Amino acid sequence: MDSTEYGGPRTNAVKGFAGRLSARACLTLVVCALSLFTLETARAQEAQEPASKTRTKTARKRAATPPGAKAATSPGAKTATPGAKPPRAAKTRRGAKTPPPPVEPEFIPDEAPTQPQEPALANEPAHTPPPPPLAGPGPSVSDPLPVASPTSPYDGPLTTDVPSNPPPALGSGAVLPSSQPRAATNVPDRAPFTEPTPDRALPPPSSLSGLDGPDLGGGDDLEKNINMALSEAVVTTASKRSQRISDVPLTVSWIPAEELEGTGQFSLCEAIQYFPGMECRRGSMRKAAVSARGLGSNYLSNRLLLLKDGRPLTDPWTGQFYADETTPLTNLKQVEVIRGPGSSLYGSNAFSGVINIIERQPGDLIAKGQNVGADARILAGQDKTWRLQTNVAGRGGPVEALLGYYGFGSDGPQLFNNPQLNQTDTNEDSLVHQVNGKVRVGPLALDADFTDGNIGRPGGQNISTVGNCGRCHYTAQDNEHVQNLNAALQLDQQVTDNVRVFAQGYAFFKRRNVTLENEITGALEDTLGKRSRLGGEARALFSLDKLSVTVGGDIKADQVNNQNVLPGLTLDDTKQTILGGFVDAEYRITDRLVVGGGARYDNYQIPSKVWSERTDQISPRASVVFHAIPELLTLRTNYGRAFRAPTLAELAINQQMYAATLLGNPALRAETLDTVEAAVDFWPFDRKVRLTGTGFYNRARNFINQELLFGSTSQFQNLGDARVAGFEAEAAAQVPSLNSSFDVAYQFLDAQALPVGGGASYPLDYAPSHRVYLRGRTNIGKFAFVELYGLFVGARYDPGFVVDENAGTTTRVKLPSYITATARVGFNVHERVAVSLLGTNLFNAKYEESHGFPAPPLGVFTEVRLHY
Repeated sequence: MDSTEYGGPRTNAVKGFAGRLSARACLTLVVCALSLFTLETARAQEAQEPASKTRTKTARKRAATPPGAKAATSPGAKTATPGAKPPRAAKTRRGAKTPPPPVEPEFIPDEAPTQPQEPALANEPAHTPPPPPLAGPGPSVSDPLPVASPTSPYDGPLTTDVPSNPPPALGSGAVLPSSQPRAATNVPDRAPFTEPTPDRALPPPSSLSGLDGPDLGGGDDLEKNINMALSEAVVTTASKRSQRISDVPLTVSWIPAEELEGTGQFSLCEAIQYFPGMECRRGSMRKAAVSARGLGSNYLSNRLLLLKDGRPLTDPWTGQFYADETTPLTNLKQVEVIRGPGSSLYGSNAFSGVINIIERQPGDLIAKGQNVGADARILAGQDKTWRLQTNVAGRGGPVEALLGYYGFGSDGPQLFNNPQLNQTDTNEDSLVHQVNGKVRVGPLALDADFTDGNIGRPGGQNISTVGNCGRCHYTAQDNEHVQNLNAALQLDQQVTDNVRVFAQGYAFFKRRNVTLENEITGALEDTLGKRSRLGGEARALFSLDKLSVTVGGDIKADQVNNQNVLPGLTLDDTKQTILGGFVDAEYRITDRLVVGGGARYDNYQIPSKVWSERTDQISPRASVVFHAIPELLTLRTNYGRAFRAPTLAELAINQQMYAATLLGNPALRAETLDTVEAAVDFWPFDRKVRLTGTGFYNRARNFINQELLFGSTSQFQNLGDARVAGFEAEAAAQVPSLNSSFDVAYQFLDAQALPVGGGASYPLDYAPSHRVYLRGRTNIGKFAFVELYGLFVGARYDPGFVVDENAGTTTRVKLPSYITATARVGFNVHERVAVSLLGTNLFNAKYEESHGFPAPPLGVFTEVRLHY
């Protein structure tokens, strides 16, 4: 690999940064302005809010006895209901064996009363005394647990009145894992240690995560509130209804926004690779691909489905989602990840998993008792990198609205400097702008965003190879201009205590103009592609005693306008309509045993000359969850079938890339995947340690990949089957003596391709046998924290082949292992202002995620965050 050098001229991206100020000068001005602002704010607060500390204390006392907690039959009783074993949830982490009697919260007459439209404490009563507990041994919920949409919070009455028919999804007599607030400590309470709680505060703005703030408790209380909210939402993606995490048979991960942003990365691909089971590859022409469990994706297809607030973001032409700078991580609330097949609910592309990006709603920015909320983030650093995010939300009567802006610019690292060729890389620049807005009126929600991105597209190193990029070499002038428009209208309505309905319609339009240098004439030529998708979904959730059933259907109509298609095809041929229907159910046989199952049917309507082997698909699933020792040991197993239809690009592409040709194949068959998974969750040491082990076996059929035909021409083919057996081990621990929380994960894969007609198997592309993930966080008092993320990736194969033109032979590329790490240090300058220092690739490791494309070197950035 050529050494990376710095200091050469850089252009393009920072033209969008007014005045081209240096990062240090800009940051100095920002910090000075913030200092003046915080001083004046502090003085104003001292004059107007002398009782803020008292309100903070009150809020903590309210959190100490949530309405859903197991309690005696009267506020003053000290014993539990006879005959029922008190759940562990009532224990404190300091060893108390019985819950203390409810504390009468201090009431402040001057504080504004809770408005019915403000769900800051979803079920907090307006009066002072704690609400009477519900009869029965299980936790209570004042609104039905099943939620049809993860982006639409329950819009029912915000009172403690008990529904006439309590939510059956909890199950009669269910014993839940501990989910109640613990005694206040300064130990980071991160996602591995959170469980859902029905009665909880909405998450505060991510800009203050882990830092002390008004009316939010200490740093660990703040993180606990965030993660409780996230853990409740994550299981909505797993079954399109709200499930208790302990009852979900799939392997799920919920990544809070602050943890994702703590990686210091600027794209989804770069950030998500630090979380268990996920893989990222950045390659030639600034492409990025995300995959899971060794079932890798090339740059013209994807075996992983990306959703944004529940609707698909995959490209109608390639089936790929662009996990690069053109899909900005903005206004995030959390990211939910399913590792394993998801086709029984989501259809094609949900082959090896699902990623759901959940954005904040207007109510998430508006503090209790307020009608306006806002936050902003300003980042600057090396390579003339800058990032600006700002959101403003307001409430008026039944209407809530949010307006946001995201901007990012960078000249990027000079990855392809070559002193021997006197070559200076000036084509790593990025300039991205996005505006977004959300409006909620009762059960209706409107969401829209527009993104305009301009990024350089360096081909790669000057190497003789074939594969994803053809014969890649550095291109100084190639450029990509992308414009995306997303819009959705949703209806989420609780019809009765037992029935909830959800419907949405959405539209996606993409315009992609790629400027490439002609290999012969040297002239710059534009290649314009347009894509569109119109879609809709409707589903209903029925909650009947111990049974919960979700029934629904969806439609997607894709249209692609691309010039690079096979002979005999026209622009009107590259289109498809997909119809799907699904049912999913969960039944609680006993307090400890939960069974589930579901199936989906997909019908493809596409011209036969585009896909001659078109077939409809049925995707079933079945699962069992057994709480062997409540609160301590849970066993789960599941079977699922997934499929991936060939993308329009795999069927119809005819494109020359850097002196190599890639052809589609209309005779491709759909990929199918059968998966069996078994897992155990163990929570020893009073739930301060979490141990999880998962074993899985995947058998994929009709695996699609590129096959070299002759010279530099390759074509998509069904190369045979694939077998992936693996094991994942995760351990997380809280260490009160260090005010720290750590988690580590290990993944082992045996991923083999099984050729058509037999023959020796060989390793799949991008499937390393070993991966290790490490995350840790330490709180320093109430005013600072340190986070560290580490990653080890073992040796793996690349789909590229190095060609020896003299000998006429090709050699498969094997990439070596590597270690990389990133860190963040944060300081709470003021209750509304925080400053972070981010470092990426701390060891300045030299490695490649894809052949011919080196990873960025050490990076240092500073970010200032404000919240109102």
